[in-house]
Amino acid sequence: MRTFGKSLTEYFEFQLEDDEKVYRIPLAAAMPFSLLDRMSKAADTEDRFTAQVDMLRKYMGDVVDDLPVGVLSEILKAWGEESTRAGASMGES
Repeated sequence: MRTFGKSLTEYFEFQLEDDEKVYRIPLAAAMPFSLLDRMSKAADTEDRFTAQVDMLRKYMGDVVDDLPVGVLSEILKAWGEESTRAGASMGES
């Protein structure tokens, strides 16, 4: 019998300017399926960015609501690049 670990999570870690807190977001391969599924389903709709921001809110908290759209986009782009570099992206299973 094989056993699969669910605790080996890789994270994208970053800080916001003028903030000492380190934020940690699971990379795509370690992201819960429910979040990736929602983002994937919204990928070709007007809800794409909202679904991605909801994912950030889950891991960063309400601070997301006060960040400029440009900063949110930069974080999402960097998370996507790091996820791809680690071997998975939102489009992979």
